Amino acid sequence: METLRRAQYDIAVVQQMSPDVRLLRHIRNSRLPTPVMIIARDITASGVAEVLSVGADDCVPASVDPTELLARLRAIVRRASGHDSLSLHIGRLTVYVDRRQAHIDGKLIPLTRREYDMVELLALRKSQVLSKEAVLDNLYAGQSEPHGKVIDVMICQVRKKMRSLGIDEPFTTLWGIGYRLNEDAFAPLSARMNGIDGIVSQVSRESSIPMAPGINIMAPSDALDIV
Repeated sequence: METLRRAQYDIAVVQQMSPDVRLLRHIRNSRLPTPVMIIARDITASGVAEVLSVGADDCVPASVDPTELLARLRAIVRRASGHDSLSLHIGRLTVYVDRRQAHIDGKLIPLTRREYDMVELLALRKSQVLSKEAVLDNLYAGQSEPHGKVIDVMICQVRKKMRSLGIDEPFTTLWGIGYRLNEDAFAPLSARMNGIDGIVSQVSRESSIPMAPGINIMAPSDALDIV
């Protein structure tokens, strides 16, 4: 319970002899939103139904095929993050989880394996700020972790690659806290242009000074306060 409170995990996997609701009920009563999968050696229909009713996201037998298990885990994580398919769509950015590819406007971003993992992680948790430690935990998953500076370097490399495809600032950096995907940077070009046109139109209307019927003149630029 303390581990779930301290860190941000995509999913918790609980292994049991048979489905038992006590730990699961404690997790849910503590209002921890982490998805939970139960893996049990002895499974019955009633046992599965009980843990699902208490708040488990899935319950599978210990004999489950590893390929199926991984697919189930990924599906739960995607749904918990608000995505219901194998592709994550965030404006001009599309992340194909099954192919492990990321595209901007249909163009492949040439990412390394670790860079892709980071982009997928930030896309899945697009509304969250992730610390370097959380990113390291997700990317290296218990392996020998490098120094936290490697994440800064990786962010810089991915920024350069995305900027070459027209995305100016794909990530928001909160110094001393972490990183978050900048959704506004991936807004469709048409939406951004419409927004600019609307601002220009509004400024034009508000800064027009009537000189005579049917004739307007723009106010001096230093009289405009544009943010």
